[in-house]
Amino acid sequence: MKLSEFIRPDSLAAARKALRELGPKGMVLAGGTALHFMQGKTPVTAVDITGLGLSYIKQKGDFFVIGAATPLSDIQRYRGPRWAMHEICRRISTHQIRNVSTIGGNIARVFPWADLPVVLLAMDARMVVYSGKEKEIPADEYFASQPARLFRGGDLLTAVKIPVLKAHHGFGSVKATRNAAAFSLATIAALLELKDGVIKSARVAAGSAIPFPQRLKPVEAALVGKEASTETFKAAAAASAAAAKWVGGEGMSADYVRQLAEVSIFDALERAAEFARGRAE
Repeated sequence: MKLSEFIRPDSLAAARKALRELGPKGMVLAGGTALHFMQGKTPVTAVDITGLGLSYIKQKGDFFVIGAATPLSDIQRYRGPRWAMHEICRRISTHQIRNVSTIGGNIARVFPWADLPVVLLAMDARMVVYSGKEKEIPADEYFASQPARLFRGGDLLTAVKIPVLKAHHGFGSVKATRNAAAFSLATIAALLELKDGVIKSARVAAGSAIPFPQRLKPVEAALVGKEASTETFKAAAAASAAAAKWVGGEGMSADYVRQLAEVSIFDALERAAEFARGRAE
């Protein structure tokens, strides 16, 4: 990707107007860490949104709201009483990259190794998109296919809304890599709601080991209504074999990655259940 010019708009409306006028010759820029993964020799104009006040983390009612230009390092450092996003962010790439890379840049265009879409699917997040006015898009709809489809008309991702974890809800995530800075072989995230030791609801998502991040609905179905036990988690993890098209990577076969994903699902479920048991209020 070759940048020929920078524009620094002073408002969301001005940024959207510039992107609409530029069309394919314009692109949003925040952290810029994904540029070298983007193909194309045609010069483009970067519309820099880092001066639009989109870097923040706030709790508003039942949601944590994260501005789209918030660096991953800020999310990693943030702590709240019902917050879990820091766990996955601390395992993304290196600290130098996390200082620059933004949550919006990680999910406006999804690369095969992306971790955050997996977590946001499991947590039932909402993405806020500006199209002259703001609208919220649920994670299931937003990640139904490549999110870049939503921004071709100049619209902008402005924030991500993460539900505050309620009592008896637990979250767990696992990222399997060959080394600390490597791309993920398998990323798994799970959100469980327990009531009297029984799983009342479940959202389980996977990425990296499959062509595009998705929820694992057969795994969820194997959990709901069952006791939150080791046996239940093993059976649910086994259901993952037919839940997605598992693909190899980093020199690993598809069968190896499928087995790795199964183990990672079990671990994520165990972590989510432990988290939920420790949160009675």
